[in-house]
Amino acid sequence: MNINGKYEIIEMELWDKKDIDLVEMGYIKISGRRGEFHFICVDGQMDIRKAENNNFKFSWDGNDECNPASGFGDFTYKDNTLTGRIYFHDGDDSSFIARKMIIRGNLR
Repeated sequence: MNINGKYEIIEMELWDKKDIDLVEMGYIKISGRRGEFHFICVDGQMDIRKAENNNFKFSWDGNDECNPASGFGDFTYKDNTLTGRIYFHDGDDSSFIARKMIIRGNLR
């Protein structure tokens, strides 16, 4: 199974889509065991581990409105969609749904 690619964050439990896309389109980008994401004013670099079946766990480091931030999360991959939860250390947590982007007829 190849989960590599760029996924648009289409839904989050705590924030509306217009907020997710505040600065630029909210996304998760995966390449092997590394990933990155952006939503609202949050950016992070992910270290991804396969758990079991189509389940994955990750830790992340980055920033939230230019302040250092970090956390962890998990997601399930099915039908080109990531469904999971992201946690901020000492802060919020939210579910998310992200769909693999299709560019010029190809999945990204």
